[in-house]
Amino acid sequence: MDEAPVKDFFLKPGHVFLPVEPTLISTVVSSGIAVTLYDFRKGMGGMASYLEPVRPQHVLSTPVYACPAIIGLIQMFRKIGSRMEHLEAQLFGGSENELMSGFVAGLGEKNIEAALEILDREGIRVAGQDVGGYRGRKVVFQSATGEALAARVNAIRKKDWYPSRQAI
Repeated sequence: MDEAPVKDFFLKPGHVFLPVEPTLISTVVSSGIAVTLYDFRKGMGGMASYLEPVRPQHVLSTPVYACPAIIGLIQMFRKIGSRMEHLEAQLFGGSENELMSGFVAGLGEKNIEAALEILDREGIRVAGQDVGGYRGRKVVFQSATGEALAARVNAIRKKDWYPSRQAI
C-alpha cells in the first residue's frame, strides 16, 4: 500500500506553521532563528522563524520577534491538546557574519538566547541545536517524525528565501 505523498512547504521569516498533514517544512536562516517543536505523543510538528530577539516598545507584536513567534507556535500546540512535557524543540540559525548584508553585531547571539530563555520558561526541552558560527543554514523539518536536517551555507541568496513553491 502506497503512503500519501508528503507536502512541501517553505516558511518565510516572521511566520509560524503547524500543519495538520505530514509536511516537509523548509526555511533559510542566518542571524534569525528557526525553532521546531515536535509533539512525540501526537506525531506532529511545526516551525517558527523569527528575525529579532525583542519587540521594541510601541511596535506591533508579530512573529518577526522571538516571543510572539515561539509563544504563537506553543499556543497552536496547546489548542490541539498538546502537553508541554510532550514537546521537544530544535533550534537553528543565529549566525554572525559581518560579510552578510544587514549584519548587526550580536544579533545572532541575542536571538539564540531569546529562544533558549522562552523555551526554558515554558518547560520545553531542547532536543538539539545547530546555532552560532558564521554560516547561514537551510533547514528541512519533517513534521510527522520530528526529524530535521540543516545544511550550513556560505551565502544566503534571495532565491533561497523565496523559492517558486508554496510559501507563507
